[in-house]
Amino acid sequence: MATAGTDVPRAPSRRWRSRATAGGSPPATGRRRGPRRRRQVLPYGLVLPAVVLFTGVLGYPLLKVVELSFQQYGLREFLTRSTDWIGIQNYRYIFGSDFFWTALVRSLLFVVANVGLTIVVGMLVALLMRRISPWLRTMVSVGMVMAWVMPSVTAAIVWKWMFETQYGVINWILTHTGIGNFTTTDWFGKSPLLAFSIITLMIVWQAVPFVALSLYAGLTQIPLEYYEAARVDGASAWRTFRTITLPMLKPILLLLTILSTIWDFSVFNQIWVMTEGGPNKGTVTLGIWSYVEAFGVGQFGRGAAIAVVSVLLLGAITAYLIARMLRSGDFR
Repeated sequence: MATAGTDVPRAPSRRWRSRATAGGSPPATGRRRGPRRRRQVLPYGLVLPAVVLFTGVLGYPLLKVVELSFQQYGLREFLTRSTDWIGIQNYRYIFGSDFFWTALVRSLLFVVANVGLTIVVGMLVALLMRRISPWLRTMVSVGMVMAWVMPSVTAAIVWKWMFETQYGVINWILTHTGIGNFTTTDWFGKSPLLAFSIITLMIVWQAVPFVALSLYAGLTQIPLEYYEAARVDGASAWRTFRTITLPMLKPILLLLTILSTIWDFSVFNQIWVMTEGGPNKGTVTLGIWSYVEAFGVGQFGRGAAIAVVSVLLLGAITAYLIARMLRSGDFR
């Protein structure tokens, strides 16, 4: 028996015993619950300013563009500061125009060509960087970074001068190497395919550094023991690349494909500076068409509608690529 004045330990409550039997823990006291809640809320508080800033900088303009796409907003409305709601008339005009489907197919083919060439050339450069000496690798990396950080407008002006008809260095080199007479070759006015080819070369030239350096960083993380075991087994270089290098770099390749798709679908500066959509509207993509409708013709509502359609299309493509990336099981 317990003596008087001593504390008799109480038996745990029935609810506590059931939780303990189930493998749980005793209920936390009020003192412990406060710091735990603060630790759970703290990450959201740290992210909240960035979310608010992101929403204000990108969300509000996007909503205004969507609103403008449902309005009749031309030069008259711009001067009078009054707009008329016309519903989906701008979208009917877009989807009813044959030029929309031409520009859409042209934009998709342009993206496929740019992304494909960028990934292939970037992979080749990354493999080359792993085989060259360290000092040469450093020189190549510095040169690629200088090309990558060059502003797109500046790069477009330089490339346009290189392919200029009378004073371009490309025509001069090709003529003096004996290939033929290129003194009067108009690279940007002869055919849309030729103009698009030059634009693609410039975009790939400026996009390859980021892809190559990213893939080279991934290559350095592959254990060399895998390649040594493949050599011992007598695997060829192509089989080694297909069974070791590609699977190991698959997450990086998927991510670079998504980023390149977003960047190449949004290309505007290079096309506008070099061709302005010519010759004969042969290099007009959805982005160029949106700009021409808004600032060339003065139909800002139509231009906004084309921009909204472009954003939705790019969002659908990006969502599809991200879904494939997540289904592959390489990202957890």
